[in-house]
Amino acid sequence: MSLLGVAFRLMLGVLLGHLLPRLPMLILCRTKGFNLRFSPHPAPLRLEPHLTARVLLMRRLWWGVLPLTLIPLLFGAASLRSGNAAFGFGLWAGAGWTAIQRLIALTDAESVPLSMNTAVRLQTVMDACEQETACCALPEPVWEVLSVRCAACRTVLDPLPRPDLGRPRSERLPVAILRLWMADGHALGPSEHRP
Repeated sequence: MSLLGVAFRLMLGVLLGHLLPRLPMLILCRTKGFNLRFSPHPAPLRLEPHLTARVLLMRRLWWGVLPLTLIPLLFGAASLRSGNAAFGFGLWAGAGWTAIQRLIALTDAESVPLSMNTAVRLQTVMDACEQETACCALPEPVWEVLSVRCAACRTVLDPLPRPDLGRPRSERLPVAILRLWMADGHALGPSEHRP
């Protein structure tokens, strides 16, 4: 077996071990039926109970990656035992990297793109917009790419960047999946901002 073949199988194993646990998060909510209540990507999202429910669903999918790492780890173990060792080691490396990243996130709440705190912050903004001390007479809170703003008076209500919320993206499929895979649920930032 050539060195190039070993390197290819190793890299293929790493990529699959890293991608396979993330597939539900990348594709599950992107169908049209899941997104009937939301405006198309990258338009701002109105703050409402359906958005809070989506945040909590994406939070579960983000954490659901951890148990799914067992699948490539088991296939990697089988491949190491009786198949291609380079591919099996690659699966172990990719899935192990993912599992370690999620386990570290248990100790660092700031590294989690969608948390219970995200839902609480959105609810706090919605509640504040119903008070007499709201930013304007008819507040319309929306979640833009970089922050939560009032669509009526453009006041920043919370400087919370918008993470991936499972909407189908405007880019073509391979590019969209690659961006989402690399971002791992985190906000993609100013490159998506369209005034």
